[in-house]
Amino acid sequence: MRRPVRFYLVGGVVLIDLGLRGATLDIDYVADADEPAALDELEQAIRSLKDELDVNVEPASPADFLPIPASALGRSRYVGQFGSVSVYYYHLPSVVIAKAARGFEQDLADIESLVQSAEVGWDQVEETWLEVRASPTGWLRYEPDEVGRRLDALRLRLGGEGPLR
Repeated sequence: MRRPVRFYLVGGVVLIDLGLRGATLDIDYVADADEPAALDELEQAIRSLKDELDVNVEPASPADFLPIPASALGRSRYVGQFGSVSVYYYHLPSVVIAKAARGFEQDLADIESLVQSAEVGWDQVEETWLEVRASPTGWLRYEPDEVGRRLDALRLRLGGEGPLR
């Protein structure tokens, strides 16, 4: 690949890279580029690597399930440059909210790991939740009140006090 691409890692693979989890079943990502041909090149490279490594790789992000702040990609943490690919961790507070919305035990354990390791601060989650909660659209899979209750329960599980703002 010769054209610049921004590649955002999502979910379990981020926790593995941070040393917070040992394995994942798949690699979720979001890719962005100024030139459409760059995304075509990336897709071809991913297809080859996916087959070669026998791993499940798919484009998926919290934005597929919830409204996410418009600035989420711009606020994603930079990991490094690999050839023409700039790699980032998808906006971690948005990942926390999406994992809380799903509510599986592995998701909750992931959130605990991210918060307890200080990779994401609960204040960042609350700030992002205020942006997400205010969105009138994008709530096809989850109800905002349900997500809010799950975040409140998670806050208590993590030793916080009271409901989210």
